[in-house]
Amino acid sequence: MINLIKAFRQKTRHYISDLKMRAYIEDHFPGTVIEEGVQIKGELEHLKLGKKVIIQKGTAINLGGFEWCQNTGWLEIGDYSVLSPYCVVYAAGPGGIRIGQNFDCGPGVGIFASRSDYIMGSSAGTERHIFEPVQIGDGVIIFSNAVISPGVTVGDGAVIAACAAVTKSVPPNSMVGGTPAKIIRQSVRPQPSRPSS
Repeated sequence: MINLIKAFRQKTRHYISDLKMRAYIEDHFPGTVIEEGVQIKGELEHLKLGKKVIIQKGTAINLGGFEWCQNTGWLEIGDYSVLSPYCVVYAAGPGGIRIGQNFDCGPGVGIFASRSDYIMGSSAGTERHIFEPVQIGDGVIIFSNAVISPGVTVGDGAVIAACAAVTKSVPPNSMVGGTPAKIIRQSVRPQPSRPSS
């Protein structure tokens, strides 16, 4: 009976937290679509969404505001951008994550502004982390299950192939793929044609 009561309380807390998150987003970012099962941890004041942003089912977003990330973090997503189902966005740490307009993000993508420091490890039971900002330009496409590492800048119009592990910055209008990701094509978007004279 005690376990049943604990489970009920936990479910009720989760439900109330979800209602508060949805009310905040509806009030501050009208036109944003948040599908079921989206989790946003941290201070909602650390979130800035443009017009008609869509965050699909099962996506997890960490806005920081916890001791392990120096109580900092923030996420900005530009107009008409989409996070497909089951993405993970860790915007924790002082650098945060800035995503431009018309961002097309496939399912299962991970974007991280922090990582565990695997060289220093842990000291006296306290985990150490490395924090570096992530910048993603306008019109970027990231295909499913790619990972964007801390400190990466993805230029406007770039394309990230499925399952790529992006550890270095990506030039504008280029396509990268592989683990670690490398440029596989440049000038991936057609240039506007000029009228003949």
